[in-house]
Amino acid sequence: MECTDDRHLRSIMKITWMDKVTNKEILERTGLPSMEDLLIRKNLRWTGHLMRMSPDRLPKQVLYSQLSSGHRKRGRPRLRFKDTIKRNLKLRDIKTDTWTSLSQQRDKWRALVK
Repeated sequence: MECTDDRHLRSIMKITWMDKVTNKEILERTGLPSMEDLLIRKNLRWTGHLMRMSPDRLPKQVLYSQLSSGHRKRGRPRLRFKDTIKRNLKLRDIKTDTWTSLSQQRDKWRALVK
């Protein structure tokens, strides 16, 4: 997805590979965030909404639910949504032990995620 985004920006700015301009430099010129940063921000915003939901809402129930039976396939376990949240919190330097209380305060959470 990042490659497609970079390719489109190059096309819009009329920059070819012969100009030898890095993708990072193109993002700096346009003032746009990278696709990864954008996705992390969106993920953390949704996580804040999720944490403020009442416990009877289905998305919150799914976040905290556990499978009662079944087994995982061999090999490395697939990432869960909780794992993605934890990784994104670390990337944004948000403490993993206090984020749940921070997410309850909408204005502070929004400022922290930006």
